[in-house]
Amino acid sequence: MPKLTEEFEQACHDSHWENRIPQIQNAWYWAQARYWIEEYILKDDAPSLAGRARQIENEINSTIANLASLYAWSFCFSRLKENHRRHMEAWQQSMRHLGKGTGKHAPRHRREAQQHLNECREAVPAWVMPLHRVWDTVDPMSGIFDVIIVDEASQCGIEALPLFYLGKKILIVGDDKQISPDAVGLPRDAMHRLMEEFLYDFQFKSSFDIESSLFDHGKLRYGTRRITLQEHFRCMPEIIRFSNDLCYSDTPLIPLRQYGPNRLSPIEHIFVNGGYREGSNNNVVNRPEAHAISEKIAELCADSRYNGKTMGVVVLQGEAQASMIEELLLKRLGAEEMERRRLVCGNPYSFQGDERHIIFLSMVAATNERIGPFTKPADERRFNVAASRAQDQMFLFHSVNNEDLSSSCLRRRLLEFFENRKPQTIAGIDQEELARRASRDNRSVIRPPTPFESWFEIDVALELLKEKFCVVPQYEIAGKRIDLVVEGGQARLAIECDGDEWHGLDRYEADMQRQRQLERCKWEFFRVREAAFYSNKEIALQGLWRALEERGIYPGGLRGNPKPGPHEEENVEEEYDDDETADDKEDRSAFSSSDNAQESDDKHSGRRTEDVRMPEIQEAIIQALSTCPNQTCTIQSMTSRVLKELGVLTRGNPRLEFEKRVLRCLDMLEKREIIEKYRAKNKRVRLLRRTAEDSQAPLFV
Repeated sequence: MPKLTEEFEQACHDSHWENRIPQIQNAWYWAQARYWIEEYILKDDAPSLAGRARQIENEINSTIANLASLYAWSFCFSRLKENHRRHMEAWQQSMRHLGKGTGKHAPRHRREAQQHLNECREAVPAWVMPLHRVWDTVDPMSGIFDVIIVDEASQCGIEALPLFYLGKKILIVGDDKQISPDAVGLPRDAMHRLMEEFLYDFQFKSSFDIESSLFDHGKLRYGTRRITLQEHFRCMPEIIRFSNDLCYSDTPLIPLRQYGPNRLSPIEHIFVNGGYREGSNNNVVNRPEAHAISEKIAELCADSRYNGKTMGVVVLQGEAQASMIEELLLKRLGAEEMERRRLVCGNPYSFQGDERHIIFLSMVAATNERIGPFTKPADERRFNVAASRAQDQMFLFHSVNNEDLSSSCLRRRLLEFFENRKPQTIAGIDQEELARRASRDNRSVIRPPTPFESWFEIDVALELLKEKFCVVPQYEIAGKRIDLVVEGGQARLAIECDGDEWHGLDRYEADMQRQRQLERCKWEFFRVREAAFYSNKEIALQGLWRALEERGIYPGGLRGNPKPGPHEEENVEEEYDDDETADDKEDRSAFSSSDNAQESDDKHSGRRTEDVRMPEIQEAIIQALSTCPNQTCTIQSMTSRVLKELGVLTRGNPRLEFEKRVLRCLDMLEKREIIEKYRAKNKRVRLLRRTAEDSQAPLFV
């Protein structure tokens, strides 16, 4: 009533009151209904309830894990008798005496170890050991293990075949697209003669070749019981794409690795000008590439962004290049730093089953020598392993260009992958066309345009597009779909649009199960409720804006631009230095007393500082700088300029908190190369050049 009275007193002569007064009773009922709806929607505090639900789920999972662990240990100790304990101790002593298994008495120690193990095998539920230890410790008998699990089976050769005899069941885990047993230097003719002599009655005697792996035997014998695992957690999505295109096009790996706002650029390639190749066969080296890689690694080790990151170097031709790079790194970094970084230099065989945060690939090939193409299946497996070891970032050092390589060579395919890094698009829908359809189409009859599944999704997406965010509708991952994904900077946020028509009670449990599975893959979700959205969009989306800001996701219009050239920077600096003192006086006279400056400005918006979002602050910084002389001002005056640009009045603690947000926005804009901080007689900031293209709203991608 006070607001109505005040408005009536100020505009009582307006003609529209003649139509309003007769409807005042209906307006009152409408206000009551709206107040009740908003109170009903907000009382549940859905984000807090969702957070508490996650806490309860984590507590349940932790309790179950502890119970399972206690039960397993209890069961193990209940079977362990004093006699078993003694034989286990004796087995340890025999294995210690056995050592490397090359001594004079090694056969006796091996037999003793086998005897002791057989006596205590029933008391120990699970044994974990490398393949060569099995033959040292187990007295071979049929079916002595209930289940045998073999990891990296694609690397196990014919020496692993007795495992079929030792186990009642066997689980073979491997990948035939990765490195298989190496048979370099072994006489094939002798192997074939032995196969003809002893395996003449075997139906599949060719499968016992020295290059056949245990995984190959598993495919041959149990091919109908194969389970393909497609979830991939190691690499960034951009990195694993090469292996998907090369080896897994029929059953592509699904990259589930998620990332924060400050991730490293996943793919980088560096051309080594003047690189040349020396040597032959496995002794080939490329000295300029080796020096370039060692210099780059030393540079990154000194970079704080790479603190705690492990590293590895994979050479794509020969073995001598790895030794050369290792020697250079020992001189530059020292053994201790290499140990901390787990820095290993080798060929793809050295990294099979291993991983590092950062991987450096050395192509070795150069134009001064003939470049024989890599086209064999074995080459494909080596390249697959080499290009899938990096978790966060992968560098390729090369001394050749595409035109220097055969079109069928795997080197060229790898180089083209590094050079063509454009993200794949999902849908290219124009924002204006989407808004037109959302406002004009009969929603009860016409279905929303593909790929959207509901008009509610479109309405939420349009609100995001108005703020110039980059939106991906119906994002597919791991065989599931997310309504909307917002991408910006180097982070993503999943948005689910909950409405009774599309996400009713009958689908709630399935939706939450899908969300839990994706949260396990480090996805973060924000849910928008349909009733809350159509009741009050601003209130319903306040939490979304905060969630985007916390994750460093900003509108696509706020992206970096090329810095001015050195001459342009020089001219601007000189031009400004002449006027620096005058401008400083202007800053002090106009902005030294922020309260007076703000109070004198009668064009304020009535907003509070906490209602202003980070993207608005960044745009206000850009606008304020664009009106300054030479597009530069002191950092001290920036908060007042932004408040004036936004038309916001504030003082005291709220102003101090707002100033912290302005300083954070300055850091963000500097990272995007939109502004630049520098020091003259005081700390200053200037606006770098922006193109008109940078200010345009993005389309869907």
